[in-house]
Amino acid sequence: MATQKDKFCKCVKAVRRTVKLNKKYAKSKEGAAIAICTRTILFPRGRTLKKLRCGKKGKLTTQKRK
Repeated sequence: MATQKDKFCKCVKAVRRTVKLNKKYAKSKEGAAIAICTRTILFPRGRTLKKLRCGKKGKLTTQKRK
């Protein structure tokens, strides 16, 4: 069974490859991917992102939405 961290990191990897940024506001594809995945994975559960680290020793810290 995949943990929330695994689902979130997998989503970020997939979205980062496909996201298209507006040239005027383009900062980073990674930031846009994290925002999209936060909306789709964490918001429906009433959570929001606090800290994120993907990889072997990844860590996902969330907090309650206001």
